[in-house]
Amino acid sequence: MKTKKFKLLTVLGALSMGIILIAPTSCKKDKIKGCTDPVATNYSSTAEEDDGSCTYATPGPGTSTTDLLSKSVTSAPTMDGVIDASWANCQKLTGTAAVPSSITDFVWYNGETYNFTLRSMRDATNIYFLAEWTDPKDSKEREGWYFDTSVTPNIWKQQNKKATSATDKWYEDKLAMLWPTATTSLTDWNSSTCYSTCHGVNQTLGYNTTTKHYAAAGEVVDMWHWKRVRTGNPFVNQFDDQRIVTIVDINAPTATEKKDGGRGSDASTAGGDVANIQTLNNGTANVTVPKFIIPNQSNYYWITTDDTLSGLAKRVTAVDVNGVLTYAGGTIDPATGGYEMNTGAKRFPSIYTRGTFVGSRGDITAYGNHTGTGWVLEYKRALTTSDAANDVQFDVTKEYMFGFAIFENAAIAHGIKPNLKLKFN
Repeated sequence: MKTKKFKLLTVLGALSMGIILIAPTSCKKDKIKGCTDPVATNYSSTAEEDDGSCTYATPGPGTSTTDLLSKSVTSAPTMDGVIDASWANCQKLTGTAAVPSSITDFVWYNGETYNFTLRSMRDATNIYFLAEWTDPKDSKEREGWYFDTSVTPNIWKQQNKKATSATDKWYEDKLAMLWPTATTSLTDWNSSTCYSTCHGVNQTLGYNTTTKHYAAAGEVVDMWHWKRVRTGNPFVNQFDDQRIVTIVDINAPTATEKKDGGRGSDASTAGGDVANIQTLNNGTANVTVPKFIIPNQSNYYWITTDDTLSGLAKRVTAVDVNGVLTYAGGTIDPATGGYEMNTGAKRFPSIYTRGTFVGSRGDITAYGNHTGTGWVLEYKRALTTSDAANDVQFDVTKEYMFGFAIFENAAIAHGIKPNLKLKFN
C-alpha cells in the first residue's frame, strides 16, 4: 500500500512540475520513392522504392545496312535539297560504296570509299528518297574548254573525260541507282544486282568496256542517273532516267551497241543538254572549239537556252591560227590568260542545257545541295509510270533488290554498293 501511494505521489509530483513522461517507441525512416528502372528516361539512382512514375523514350526508326524501308505517309516532304523534320521518322540505310580495283578505267580511284545514308517514304502516288553522302567538293568542272599551249600549233581542248593521273580529275559528281523491270531475270538480279549488268565485257574486245550492258536477250534494267552539271543544275533538277538493254553478241557488237555499250536513255521530246562543241577552220586546219561562250564570265559550268536567246551567251563564229575566237561584238584572245588547263577561271562550259526532260526520261525530280562536306539529294518518282517496259513499277506489297553507286568527280569510276533491298512498311 505504501508502495502504490509513493508511485502515485511521484507521478502527481512530476505532473505538478510540468514534466511529461513518454514511453519509449521505435523510430522508422520512410523509403525514398521514385523511378528505379535504369533504362527509363527519369531513372533516379537514389530511389529505394519504385513509385510507378517511370517514363520511356519513344523508339526511333532504327537503322539497317541492307534494307531501305519506305515509310507510308500522308504528307509529302518538300523537295528542295533541305532535310525536312519528317525524314527523322524514316529508317536509315547506312553503308559505304567502294570503288572496285578490278576495272582498268577505275585505276586512279582505286581504294576510294564513300559513306552514305539512304531514307525513303511514300504516299499513295509517289515514292521519295533522301540520299546523303560524303564528298568534300562540289565537282562541276566537267570537261571544260581550255587553251593548250603545250602543243604546236596551240589549240582549244577539253579537260579529259577519264582521269589519266591522280590529279587529272575534272568531271562532275554523280549518283546512280539500278532497278529491275518486268523483263529482268530476278534469279541473276536478286543475287548480284548491278554486278549482273555492269563491267562484264572482256576488256580486250576493243570498245568501251566500262559502260553498261545486259547480256541476256530481251531483258531491261532501269537506271536512275543524277549528274551534277547536266541534270543537277537549277534549270533541270532531274535524274536522267535511263535503261540498260541487250548487247546481242558482246563479241561482235553493232555500231550502236559498241558506241552506247548497252545503255540508253528513256524517250523524251524536249530538254536535256547538248555538247557545247563545233568544228571551224582556223585558216590552216579544221579544229574543235566551243559553240557558245559568255564573254568576261568566270567559273561557270553550263550555258542555258535563256542565255543564248537573251544574247548573254555569244555564238563563236570564227577562230584563227592563234586560237583567237570571234563572236558578234568582239573577240577572245587566250593569250590574255584565264584559260589554262586545270586552273583557268575562264574555261568555257562543256554543255548548254535546254531545260527539263519532257517525257519518260524526266520521270524523276531531284534537288541537290552540297553542304561543304557532302551531298544532300532529295528525289521522287511516281510509284508506277507509263513506261512499264523500261521503268521499275513499285508495288508496295513487294520487295525490290537494287544497286547503288556514287561517282566522286568521275565520268566512269564509281563506288558500288550492290545487293540492297527496298521494302514498304
